[in-house]
Amino acid sequence: MRPGRTSWATPFACDDYLELVGWNGRATHPRRRGFIAEYRPKIPDRLEFDGETFIDYAGSLLQEFGTTVGAPDAITRYCARRQSKYLRGVRLAGKVFSSERAA
Repeated sequence: MRPGRTSWATPFACDDYLELVGWNGRATHPRRRGFIAEYRPKIPDRLEFDGETFIDYAGSLLQEFGTTVGAPDAITRYCARRQSKYLRGVRLAGKVFSSERAA
């Protein structure tokens, strides 16, 4: 993955940034908000998304997805729990999130 393309962007590749967030969450006290247990898979592995596509849409993420961001099946399950007929972002989720990690 490529680092941020703008001067204000974090100078990390997306996977590196998520790794840093995960490391910080595991270092947080277990009773504090943001704690990530050791047994949880690493964030990039849990998300299973195409980082390049994610970065391309990051500037307009909430406009594209609306209130829910995730894999298409997760959005569909969330929609069912909310008893909603439609949630914005399902088509984009199919582009960003995949069942196999992009190499």
